[in-house]
Amino acid sequence: MAHSINPAKKSLGQHFLHDGTVLRKIVTVAKVNENDHILEIGPGKGHLTKRLLLEGCSVTAIELDHDLIIGPLKGIASNPKLEIVEGDARKVDLKNFIGNTTRYKLVANLPYNAGTNILRSILLSDLAPQLSVVMLQKEVARNITATQGKSNILSSFFQAYYHTNFHFNVQPRSFSPQPKVVSGVISLERKESPLLPKCLQHDYFLFLTCGFAAPRKQLHNSLSQGLRISIPEVKDVSSQLGLNSELRPAALSVEEWVAVFQKFHNRKYFLKPQ
Repeated sequence: MAHSINPAKKSLGQHFLHDGTVLRKIVTVAKVNENDHILEIGPGKGHLTKRLLLEGCSVTAIELDHDLIIGPLKGIASNPKLEIVEGDARKVDLKNFIGNTTRYKLVANLPYNAGTNILRSILLSDLAPQLSVVMLQKEVARNITATQGKSNILSSFFQAYYHTNFHFNVQPRSFSPQPKVVSGVISLERKESPLLPKCLQHDYFLFLTCGFAAPRKQLHNSLSQGLRISIPEVKDVSSQLGLNSELRPAALSVEEWVAVFQKFHNRKYFLKPQ
């Protein structure tokens, strides 16, 4: 049996999307037009890249795998509207490629093993995109777009800054090699008035990890365990906010999580040495 050229690397979580129908749907969700500047993370073998270029937009594609850059991507590298950057999307300085504008879109099939970290890095940077349309493992995609009643760390974090929507599933057969899980395409549109300033994003994410320390327990138990403080202290803050501390963490809306965070942030509880 012949070996495929540039096989996927498990260490990079590579699964190359090749399904034309899915590619078209992604471009449609992103509302791509010739005036757009697109940031693509992990172009792989360039299937989505080519589809974006067909729409007439400019594309900056960041690829970590050198073998793909000198391999399948080499065939489209001469396109004047395409810039291929070799590097880790979590470390690349976007100012060198996007400029000082946030009027661009992120469109990408993100690797399973680093997708959430890449999103956090780019979406909460000083040059955050207006709109992001990304593919992730379905479970992660559903977590990011979860509504009140199914809240979790990711939904409560990203939705403080972005409007999120789950659009459609992508089956394993749409990739080569086929992943063992279903994927999901979501969009994140930047809020004109975020619920928190970006300077608090690290503290907020840390707080949420404490708040969901025991997600199946009541809120006062979970926060008490995560923050390492007494249950009466949690009940006191909840009472001040008019919250029922007997609810589970998932029952809180993102607005309520932000309000709880602000109360505890002022007290510096979760910043104590542990």
